[in-house]
Amino acid sequence: MTNHCTPRFFRALSNLEHNYPEVFATYSKLQLDDVVSPLDPDFRIIKDFRDVIRENDWKKYHSDHSLQAEIASCLHRYMGVYEIAEYLDIDARLVGRVIRDTPELKKISAKNRRDFSRVTIFDRQTGKYVTVPSMYTAAHRIGISTASIKFYANDRHCKYWINNRYKIKRKVWFDEDNGM
Repeated sequence: MTNHCTPRFFRALSNLEHNYPEVFATYSKLQLDDVVSPLDPDFRIIKDFRDVIRENDWKKYHSDHSLQAEIASCLHRYMGVYEIAEYLDIDARLVGRVIRDTPELKKISAKNRRDFSRVTIFDRQTGKYVTVPSMYTAAHRIGISTASIKFYANDRHCKYWINNRYKIKRKVWFDEDNGM
């Protein structure tokens, strides 16, 4: 950033501050983009500076592993691609591409899909917990349709008894909440 802070930049900033003091006031809600003409030469210098900084931020994320680390952190919190893109304020296609191109992120993503599809069933008669690999298997084991079990599986706090005997919860939530 210091390479781009030239005397010309500071002169342009000083000129803008002198010409538009209401923008630079402490509690001002105005922005330079709202007040200054896009053709103003001083403002063009500021915009060029912003573009260089934005480009360098993008290069920073792609030159080292910081973007991958950020995405891994979000994946560990069970965020989806669109949630990660919104959280990091980048394009969802870029997030998907980084996940596909990085073997570690690919493994984390696949594990999340597997873990989220697994279901823990509590049987009140036997008092035992059983973990099954999919909702289809859980529905078959309990004896209801797969469409019905999705209603119960989407309730994280498991308020309902199924057939007055079973409670189900996604395995991920079961592990995070330490039980039913």
